[in-house]
Amino acid sequence: MSADANEESPGLIARIARDNSPLVIVLVAAFVVIFVIGAATAPNFLTVFNFKTIIRDAALVGIMAIGLTFVTLSGNFFLLSMKETAALSIIAFATCMSAGYGFEISFLVTMLIGIGAGALQGVLIGLGGNPIVVTLGAAGLFFGIGSWWSDNLVVSFRRPHGAEWLGTGSFLGLPNITVAFILIAITAELVLRRTNFGRQVYLVGANRAAGKATGHENLGLAIKVCIIASVCSAFVAIAFSAQVSSAHVNYFAASFGSSGDMTIMVIATVMVGGNSIMGGYGSTLRSSLGAVFISTVDNMMVLHGFNSGPRVLAVGLMIVFSIIVFALLRRGTRAVE
Repeated sequence: MSADANEESPGLIARIARDNSPLVIVLVAAFVVIFVIGAATAPNFLTVFNFKTIIRDAALVGIMAIGLTFVTLSGNFFLLSMKETAALSIIAFATCMSAGYGFEISFLVTMLIGIGAGALQGVLIGLGGNPIVVTLGAAGLFFGIGSWWSDNLVVSFRRPHGAEWLGTGSFLGLPNITVAFILIAITAELVLRRTNFGRQVYLVGANRAAGKATGHENLGLAIKVCIIASVCSAFVAIAFSAQVSSAHVNYFAASFGSSGDMTIMVIATVMVGGNSIMGGYGSTLRSSLGAVFISTVDNMMVLHGFNSGPRVLAVGLMIVFSIIVFALLRRGTRAVE
């Protein structure tokens, strides 16, 4: 038994080094370059307040990216309905809060909507539906329901309210949404690395035929990972609504966010983190680092006075860059093998 363990250990170490080193080195090197440029040229970049701002801004996109990472790792590409799920969820939460149901009931109702949205998409994808087509259709459905529900108007609720602790509260000097981001990132990574469910995600994502041969059907897995992604979107909607005490279906659209459409931002975060869109390769930790990296770039551009156009362009360039780097690294790995 000891001999077997000794034989397996080098293989495990080699696999971890092979799977993580190249992209992590690229991401860290890019982050260091951006950090040095920012420190040297951007006013007030090297301040504690600005660092807190970077992590806070990374939190909302990062939480959604963590959820989407489960979908990507399972081999189901992306959910193109992340923004619309959040739009429907924020209307549901604000409507419940404005009706006086309180934070707990409003939170529960919103989460149930997130679960239902994820389950619907997961069933259709698991039964063989194309993830792109299914989630585009779901995006239209969810946005339409949210627009009809709110009559395309802003839904507001008065302060003080029971959700303020999440929206504007802090813990040990950090915004509570930042604390939530850190806890969700740690929990998600542990789930992927230490549980049977996490191993199933990697197995099916890397080789669906092998997963099916070992009893892991895509239907059940697709439902689970889509629910995780949709629940993360619903949670972000709650946190954002708690911060501004209102809701509108366009809060997560490019017309509202100066750095671009929320779905594109989340996909960019997953891609910049070095996760394979074909599944089986990556981690939620990568996505979390990707969120911080994009937030750092965006923060530096804001400090330099760039408007929304160049900032959206930067996000697009980062997606293209990550795809090129990932493709070259994977080609190199295959050549060596």
